[in-house]
Amino acid sequence: MNPDTRRNNSFKRLLSFTGQRRWLLSASVLLAAIGTILGFIPFVIIYLIISALLVPPVDGPYIWSLAVIVLIVALCRVICMYFSAVLSHIAAFDILFGIKHEMIQKVGTLPLGFLNKRTSGAVRKIITEDVDRIELFIAHHFPDTVSGLLLPVLAVAYMFTIDWRMALVALIPLPLAIISMSILWRETESRSMKAYYDALERMNGTIVEYVRGMPVVKVFNQTARSFSQLAESVFSYRDFVNAWTREIAPSYSAFCVCVNLPLLFILPAGIWFLLDGSLSIPQLVLFLILGTGYTSFMMKMAMFSGIWKQITEGILRIDEILNQPDLPVAGKTRLPEDHTIAFSHVTFSYGTRQTISDISFTAPEGSITALVGPSGSGKSTLAQLIPRFWDAGEGSITIGGVDVKEISPEVLMGMVAFVFQDAFLFHETIEENIRMGRADRSFDDVVAVAMAAQAHEFIMALPQGYQTVIGSEGTYLSGGEQQRIVLARAIFKNAPIIILDEATAFADPENEYRIQQAIDALLKGRTVIMIAHRLSTIARADQIVVLENGRIRESGRHESLILADGLYSRMWQSHVKARSWRFATGGAA
Repeated sequence: MNPDTRRNNSFKRLLSFTGQRRWLLSASVLLAAIGTILGFIPFVIIYLIISALLVPPVDGPYIWSLAVIVLIVALCRVICMYFSAVLSHIAAFDILFGIKHEMIQKVGTLPLGFLNKRTSGAVRKIITEDVDRIELFIAHHFPDTVSGLLLPVLAVAYMFTIDWRMALVALIPLPLAIISMSILWRETESRSMKAYYDALERMNGTIVEYVRGMPVVKVFNQTARSFSQLAESVFSYRDFVNAWTREIAPSYSAFCVCVNLPLLFILPAGIWFLLDGSLSIPQLVLFLILGTGYTSFMMKMAMFSGIWKQITEGILRIDEILNQPDLPVAGKTRLPEDHTIAFSHVTFSYGTRQTISDISFTAPEGSITALVGPSGSGKSTLAQLIPRFWDAGEGSITIGGVDVKEISPEVLMGMVAFVFQDAFLFHETIEENIRMGRADRSFDDVVAVAMAAQAHEFIMALPQGYQTVIGSEGTYLSGGEQQRIVLARAIFKNAPIIILDEATAFADPENEYRIQQAIDALLKGRTVIMIAHRLSTIARADQIVVLENGRIRESGRHESLILADGLYSRMWQSHVKARSWRFATGGAA
């Protein structure tokens, strides 16, 4: 896209973000303009005061009246600029909230495949840094830009009313500054802002990953430099910025010199005209003040240009998320008759890699269906297709005879409770982690589900009980305790369909027993899809579906699958051997 077109489109998009707050911005800009005009008046009055002081007799009352006017004007300017800043900040923070709220809502409607293609650091940067930069631009640079453009216009116009010759002299550096600025802009265009942002996002993403993996890094006695992906992304960002800086340094230096050149022309010309009697001392002082100061706006414009490039790229990345298609939803939502789950010839691929192929089975309402198989066989992917974390490429998944695509996301998510393999708890109180925002039920209900999840005892041992904030004051839970909180959350949701993805994967024997008790309380009367590597936990399932390489190899109850002497039987034998394995003991006598 043409850079000018991108800038115009980005400006229109930025204005669209302002929405109902546009009048606040308009009022802020108007007050900034009035404040700028008021800020220029003292220069004129100072010129009048100097002129009056140099022409005897000195008119004291006249000078004092001018001084009072300066004070009044200065006070009015402060008031205007204060309210301009207040209005722009109110508008900016409202817009900031609106964009972030819209983006968070949008991310919640996107398939997980979108997030899997991006690092959490890259998404975090867009939602926080890119949006915050828009807020900063609206709160500060919008009014400042108006002031920066209006003040030199006033200064140049007033200089022409005083002495057109000196005004022309003061303008000599302006064309040179404009030429050097245009060269600077062309050079900054030569290196794409997109490439800069890509390098920055890669670095942010790998830093987040590095911090999360800090225990592993420390265990293996490694450093940030030895973490190759991190080192590469940091050095790549450094090299990009250094190369860019070297490229623009000559033109930027020339620009800075041109901006500060007016004095070089004004002072000799002023002295010349002063000596021949065609210019007064007050006029020379005025030109030394205004003539050397009006070019400062160009420095602001150069800064504005750099910031605007970042804003433009940030808006494109924000829109990349906002314009992502939601999971398609049928126009008219249908409600399932019951909670029977049926897969019919389901196929699914991650990009070009097919992971699920022609899967068909039924999980009757109120039954427990276990998905087992080697790692990478597609168990978790299959389970995640039910609540539409992704959509199947081919075939259909129905609940109560209704295709999940014809059920609204809100209704579908209300029907399914998902207990993930990795227990995730928010930096919130224990109670809020169980409630997950549901304020329609009492605290006694929270305690009841915690007791059912075998979590009440250890919760009450925490410093603030249910009001303990996880992660604060050194309060951290073990993996088994976290898993029981997650199970309490699932019980609290009271969903008719439960999906358990390796719920006991990282539990020690004691916690596994307690978690299993919690699971038993959770499963009563519900349709359950259970994924487990520990086959002993699913031996009582009503149906076991055995997967290998994304296909169903066999299915049935535990006893029949053992007798079939297939993949499940071999997995069971390996499981039994693993349970009976012990460290060898003994040594030299």
